[in-house]
Amino acid sequence: MTRNKTEFGTLSMFGVDPSCLGGISTLTRMLSFELDRCEQVDFCYLITTNQGNALQKIRCFVSALLKARKRFSTGEGIVHIHMADNASVIRSCVIIFLAKRYRQSVVLHIHCDLAKIRSRSSSHMKKLIDWSLLKSDRIIALGTYLNPLFQKLDYPSERVLILPNAVSCPDENLYTPGRTRVLFLGNISKDKGVLDLLDALVLIDDKLDPELIFELCGRDHIKVQVEIEKRNLSHRVKYRGIVEPNRKFFSKYLLNVLPSHHEAMPFSLLEASAYGIPSIASSVGSISEIIDNGDSGWLVNAQDTQMLANTLVNVLSNPEAISVAGSRIYNKVRECYSFQAYLQTLFALYRELIA
Repeated sequence: MTRNKTEFGTLSMFGVDPSCLGGISTLTRMLSFELDRCEQVDFCYLITTNQGNALQKIRCFVSALLKARKRFSTGEGIVHIHMADNASVIRSCVIIFLAKRYRQSVVLHIHCDLAKIRSRSSSHMKKLIDWSLLKSDRIIALGTYLNPLFQKLDYPSERVLILPNAVSCPDENLYTPGRTRVLFLGNISKDKGVLDLLDALVLIDDKLDPELIFELCGRDHIKVQVEIEKRNLSHRVKYRGIVEPNRKFFSKYLLNVLPSHHEAMPFSLLEASAYGIPSIASSVGSISEIIDNGDSGWLVNAQDTQMLANTLVNVLSNPEAISVAGSRIYNKVRECYSFQAYLQTLFALYRELIA
């Protein structure tokens, strides 16, 4: 849906199909809903990738570029690009190149640990990453963890906006005691630390309450049921598949566990926190900016199976500490990660670019 130009002129946002699963999709879905009904901006969301096969993804991106070219030709405006991974870097570079040809202002919204991706990339990919950053008029980062990269490239600090992800938070903490399920929510993959979690549970299975069940929820990339059975954990761990995280879903869980190897700002952690469920999570990306270790949750070193095992035993043996941490993380998310405050900050950035 588009409108006549108003306060912000044209705003073209690029990203993953909002109907897909995942934190970025959830955020872009929320943004699209609010911006599409906002009379201050002529808004259009252009889908750059979907969950189809390779040919379908290519067709999707080409379609977005054709629509973008037509839209850019109407005059100057703002281009807001959501960048998430290696393939997203390449797509972002193409969009930036096209946007600059048509004198659009570019906002690059980084949803990944771009510094880690860059460190593992070929020299050609490093150049693409650096080019995409330097050509962007503003950069939105989810936390301060990318500051060393910006400093290395001499990217002006005044052009970087630290804007953590935001969630819709219930008006009251809905957490209740007596729960016996522990949640992992996200892609079921090695990089998300799922195998580390299973290995940790092997070490402590006999120390846990027999009623405690760990539920893995998300898209399976590692044949996780085989991994569960290989470790004789079928009595302790259940794979629930792809789920819809909502109020009813979160009402079942005592604790959230996210032992990722790398992250930016995991949306699933914020969602669980909004329902008063504290987390044990790896201290990567901006997670340590969300969780105060030992106060509103617990931090562990990435890929440290023994530390994860020890922390699980200590935390799960103290339900009162879980309840207190849940109350504190709920209050923090409600105060610091409100979606309405997020929108106001974003609008201020748009006004700055238009001015």
